[in-house]
Amino acid sequence: MTVLKLVSAALIAALSFGALPTPKEHLGFTPGDDYKLADYAEVTGYFQKLAKESGRIRVEEFGKSSLGKPMYVAFLSSEENLRQQDRWRQISRKLALGEVSAAEARKLAGEGKVIVWIDSGLHASEVAPVQHSFDLAYRMVTGEDEETRRIRQNVILMQVPVINPDGLDMIVHWYRKNVGTPYELAPLPWLYQKYAGHDNNRDWFMFNLPETRHVSRLLFQEWFPQIVYNQHQAPAFPARIFVPPFAEPLNPHIPSEVMEGINVIGSAMKERFAREGKTGVLSYHGYDAWWNGGLRSVPAFHNMHGILTETALFGYGTPGNYKLSDLPPLFSNGIPTKEPSVFYQRPWLGGKWGTRDAIEYMLTADFAILDLAAARSSHFLYKAWEMARAAMQTGGAGKPYAYIVPAGQWDATAAQDMLRRMQLAGVQVSRATSPFRAAGKSYPAGTHVMLAAQAFRAYLTDVMEPQKYPELRLGTTGPTKRPYDVAGWTLWMNMGVQVDRADEVFEAALEIAKDLEKVTGRSLDHRHNGSFLSTADLLAQKKGVRWSAEGEILVEGEAAGDKYSAARWELRTPRVALYEPYSANMDSGWTQFLLDSYRVPHALVHNADLRTQDLGAKFDTVILASQSSASILHGTRPGESAGRGRSPGDSKALQREEYTGGIGMEGLAQLEKFVREGGTLITLDEATELPVQFFPLPVRSLLRSSGTESRADPAPSGYYSPGSLIRVQVDPAHPLAFGMPKEAYAFTTGGQAWDISLLKEFNQGDREVKSVARYAGSNLLASGWLSGERTVLDKHILLEARHGKGRVVLIGFRPQFRGQSAGTFKFLLNAIYLGSAKLL
Repeated sequence: MTVLKLVSAALIAALSFGALPTPKEHLGFTPGDDYKLADYAEVTGYFQKLAKESGRIRVEEFGKSSLGKPMYVAFLSSEENLRQQDRWRQISRKLALGEVSAAEARKLAGEGKVIVWIDSGLHASEVAPVQHSFDLAYRMVTGEDEETRRIRQNVILMQVPVINPDGLDMIVHWYRKNVGTPYELAPLPWLYQKYAGHDNNRDWFMFNLPETRHVSRLLFQEWFPQIVYNQHQAPAFPARIFVPPFAEPLNPHIPSEVMEGINVIGSAMKERFAREGKTGVLSYHGYDAWWNGGLRSVPAFHNMHGILTETALFGYGTPGNYKLSDLPPLFSNGIPTKEPSVFYQRPWLGGKWGTRDAIEYMLTADFAILDLAAARSSHFLYKAWEMARAAMQTGGAGKPYAYIVPAGQWDATAAQDMLRRMQLAGVQVSRATSPFRAAGKSYPAGTHVMLAAQAFRAYLTDVMEPQKYPELRLGTTGPTKRPYDVAGWTLWMNMGVQVDRADEVFEAALEIAKDLEKVTGRSLDHRHNGSFLSTADLLAQKKGVRWSAEGEILVEGEAAGDKYSAARWELRTPRVALYEPYSANMDSGWTQFLLDSYRVPHALVHNADLRTQDLGAKFDTVILASQSSASILHGTRPGESAGRGRSPGDSKALQREEYTGGIGMEGLAQLEKFVREGGTLITLDEATELPVQFFPLPVRSLLRSSGTESRADPAPSGYYSPGSLIRVQVDPAHPLAFGMPKEAYAFTTGGQAWDISLLKEFNQGDREVKSVARYAGSNLLASGWLSGERTVLDKHILLEARHGKGRVVLIGFRPQFRGQSAGTFKFLLNAIYLGSAKLL
């Protein structure tokens, strides 16, 4: 009878889904076929077809991309499960937030369905994840094998087939234009995500991008999946896929239950690869468990199992062929690539590799995760409740008990903005309804409090506490292992906000703050980043705006007449040129993000513009975002390989001629002339090398002897900052530092440091150099990790250098880094407005 029922069910399913098109029938090719890539319309069209014909899939729009494309999530499960979709969401939410008793939690875990998230295409140039989405959905909808039926019965799969719609179309259309030409593997010469490019996977605690905000709403406010699987394509060569466990070091705020669960999932994946005879599976290499900020890492701080895989890629839809001799003998950690080892048990020894091969590996990983989730559905659900309750209990005991954001902030707009971002991450923010005392201090009603006794305590404490990157060494005297991304990211430091930590339990009348909207009211306090928005609005309204010698913002008709007439600078609408190279410079993108966010009018200029235009006739200020001087000058030279650098075959890739070269010596001469005749050149971090070397300026670099060293390497001096927050001393009387405190935090990923080479008596006139900020003289590191810090103690990190009638602003770090370092935005914004201001 049971066999008859199974046969009948399979027959009914076959008849029901016979009308569903296969991926090949929809596309006209099999996903992963050599030299073929599907674009966004083709992907979403297929998912819409499936949803129209099958009750096993529902497709919902959940937001718009940066360029306005609709973003879709597909829910895949049994028809019965999808009819009760909201019930499973509510169960997941109650368990994830620890809202029910232990008895109720066990009951709900037994009734509920485990939620598994699989997304594709965040890094658009890593093409296989999106191309594999067709096969995953098709099998989930039509598969009648025992495993797939069990998955549909016990799992709600949330599949986001394209998490970066804009980037997918950019990459696919670029590749289609180039395939079959010498430019087939040429890199896209602009960012494949507005503002961010590859940094779209570095935005997951800051939420600057609409895509990040939309996805985080699903993850941390609505669905709370127990497993979040984020797919990429960049394993260490010659591995075919990286799967967990992650490498050292371990962030101590990640719950151990999460990390052990990730390891269990990784083991299930590796076992399935072994059973299917798929070689080249690598673990415990490169991708560490330290950093908080990516799509797979932030969920781990939310009691979710954040899974990352990195599957091999040759280039777009082009296959590669590898001989054994093409393979290096060792991975970077010294493990052999051609012999079995614990975390690389079956080496891959070469052969053809194309997008279809990557798809098959990804499907193996998908179903390893889905099968494990289906087999242990109640386990994952109840475990979410256990971790939430453990976090609440630990937080309620104190140390810390709460983080308090007091009133009277230096920058009230930044403080409000920080709290909004914490809410976007699912953190509960409360507001005091009456005065209270905590940690020996008094706080008024209206003070915001983030109690540690909440489900996502791990995330709260991680972004509020200073990071202390551990010095893991190879042997007793070997070099320190460097972090995969950055070493420190303490949010309040980065944003210039005061946060008080209260270790002991205190009494306070609190209510949930549900109305934390973005500050939109006018501010004329130079300490507030919001004052630059007010300034932009006033200038757009043709109102007179001036700065006093002390940096006070004065509005015509509102300020006292004598104060307004005695002001030092009259502001004008900025005329700004931002250099955009043909190398997809993320720092340029984040600079544009800052300009757009603060409504600063600007134009993007390219190599030919800088070589041929009369810059002074159009612009008051030119900005060079962080980029080496060699890259600015020369870019990719015609005939040079512009390949992706992942394999030997890339040497044949050429960039299209219209995207080769840099500004050249002609552009350099134009820039120098622009400054000499009265313009302002603002240079950030690496880009400071250009004017220091070639104008020249009476400034001596202390960290680099040339522009050829890798940013991943320590400077010749031994100084190294792999992305850390440091303390700087600021001269707030200098107009570039108006609104800044005397002591501030700056984020640096290497950075610059200088001495002024002019003797004091010669430091004047059209060669004068003034210091605006210095590295702290002691206790430099605030969060993260540094080495060789003695080299930079008390040295200049921000200078204003006169050059003829104009000036060069040398900022030895990135004050707008990833749109996250709001505490130093004022340095750049002040420089921009001063560039167009009239000195009275």
